[in-house]
Amino acid sequence: MSLQKRTKEQAKVVVIENQKGGVGKTTIAYHVACFLAELGYRVLAIDLDPQGNLSSRFLSRAERINGYRSVHMFMADRPVFAPLSTSVEVDIVYALDRDVELGNVERIDLGAAMMSFGTNLEPLMDDYDYLVIDTPPAHGNKMTAASLASTHMFVPVELAAFAVTGVESVMETLAEIGHLVGRPVKITGLICNRIRNIEAHRTALAEMQAAAGNLHVLKSKLYANTAIDTALRDGIPVWKKKTSGAQRESAKIMLTLMKEIGSLIGAKAKSKPGKPVKKVKQQGVTTA
Repeated sequence: MSLQKRTKEQAKVVVIENQKGGVGKTTIAYHVACFLAELGYRVLAIDLDPQGNLSSRFLSRAERINGYRSVHMFMADRPVFAPLSTSVEVDIVYALDRDVELGNVERIDLGAAMMSFGTNLEPLMDDYDYLVIDTPPAHGNKMTAASLASTHMFVPVELAAFAVTGVESVMETLAEIGHLVGRPVKITGLICNRIRNIEAHRTALAEMQAAAGNLHVLKSKLYANTAIDTALRDGIPVWKKKTSGAQRESAKIMLTLMKEIGSLIGAKAKSKPGKPVKKVKQQGVTTA
């Protein structure tokens, strides 16, 4: 990766988390990483989900060889750190598709897993501006490790029948983790995803906001559409695919959400995501 680290501070760790699957964690994690990279930050994505969906958006199966895998983060004797670079200027610590070894991290003693992950994460904090972590949809060693490492945590929520239960479950799990380590694990914000303009979703949104209590619910919301999924299949952020009216509208909505997330994690624009970029020789920093 050619981008230079923009800040002298240690990296901020942005974790996308929910114990429920299918709520859009990977979609949001992918776009956050791409957005930050387009702002000129040095970004590392870490895929802790054994399904490998985030990794597959950045690199094909054939490209995910050698390098440094997510399972290595939990090893006391890890290989030399060598993340894979991608075409969108995001480095990645990748997972294989149906990554059995990463799944087996749950069999490691919790204390040993946390110690290895923290030890292996520490040197990366000086090399990157942001680490973006996608988590599996289950409470366990990997989710606990990500939660404890987070400086900012976002919880996507799909406004279905169990939205409130999902939020309460996440809050209970984080309270358990916080009790275990003797310090609170905080949620930066809840993200409402796949909203439809129907009465059931309006009711679910009101119930979810009530259940959230003092938790911050982001103003920007994602609506149910296929344009984002199409862009993801092509391995590009949705704002890079604007050939139709629906795609342009989806790009606008996603960028609005990314800017709100950016404001919450201290990301300041150096270039303008969504516009063509050119490389500056030597430093490789992108500018509009």
